[in-house]
Amino acid sequence: MKALIFSVSIGAGHDSVAKALAQALQEERPGSEVRIVNTFQYINRVLNKVVVESYMETLRFTPKVWGYLYDQAEDGDRLVDLGQILSKVLSPKLELLLKEFNPDVILTTHAFPTGMLAVLKRRGQMNIPLAATVTDFHVHSFWIHQGPDLYFIPAPDLAYPLLQNGISQDRIKPVGIPIRSQFREKIDPGRAKYELGLALLPTVLVMGGGLGLGRIEVITRELLDDSNFQVVVVAGKNKLLHDNLNQLHNPRLKVFGFVENMAQVMGACDMIISKPGGVTTAEILALGKPLVIYSSLPGQEDRNTDYLLNKGVAIKVRKLDMLIPEIVSLWHNPLRLKHMKEMAEQLGSPFSSKLVWDNLLPLLGE
Repeated sequence: MKALIFSVSIGAGHDSVAKALAQALQEERPGSEVRIVNTFQYINRVLNKVVVESYMETLRFTPKVWGYLYDQAEDGDRLVDLGQILSKVLSPKLELLLKEFNPDVILTTHAFPTGMLAVLKRRGQMNIPLAATVTDFHVHSFWIHQGPDLYFIPAPDLAYPLLQNGISQDRIKPVGIPIRSQFREKIDPGRAKYELGLALLPTVLVMGGGLGLGRIEVITRELLDDSNFQVVVVAGKNKLLHDNLNQLHNPRLKVFGFVENMAQVMGACDMIISKPGGVTTAEILALGKPLVIYSSLPGQEDRNTDYLLNKGVAIKVRKLDMLIPEIVSLWHNPLRLKHMKEMAEQLGSPFSSKLVWDNLLPLLGE
């Protein structure tokens, strides 16, 4: 089996999904060959730098601009269909890649390569099975095209936008957001605390995605000063955040950088404060952990927040001065905590990556 996976290296989520899919295929069909393509990097290094840096700067300094563009595109006002434009320009380059690697199947973990490859498929420039894996709890219009043979979505009730745009029900597979196999294991919180060198105290995990975004340092200081919780922070690739927190020298604080054993770290904690990125949220749900959302970004994170609140798996705190009271209140409400955990376990999909291949392999005659 040869699989080509198109991702986009913005943050850590899309690449995490691509790696999870690759890992699952190797488990299902040992010896399979998988190649992950960073789409913008493949197209042009300069374009990759411009697009990624522009996106990150927008999120950091003018997130409302991104939210506005996201909303406009969702309403059907696509200022530029980048996928269609670049598919015309890059057809020869893509066709060469497909000819050289000769994949049995192509998967996408981002809306942009989904659109680009869908155009080629519609034109008859490729006839390889194409599957799109939606990485948020919301199907934005940018994802929706007639080219993909299958759409993998996080939950059945998210199929409506696809159905409305003529995607037949048999092409829509609600499997969850693909996550790494480490999240399939049941983790004992006490044992995980011991293995990570944590005390047996009520523990809150604070994180902001692979880039360590958000007001993590301020939140951590508040928790340490005004509560009795033990605090674990995953700073991701944010070295400045990592170093600043380590300088606090607080015995109730444990700081990690970019970790590979995220399931163990999450499993050791009793409650998680995080931005509601799609992949991070899917991992939290798979472990059945209560989620506290603070500082969601406009656009896809706002949509994720709405979905998670409606499902009863999360609470949202809008102002920092209410964070500690809300967390303490939640901790002392065992009925609410039990309900959130049960709903998280119901919505979570620990075997999502395996389910993708369970649906794809029969399509490929495997």
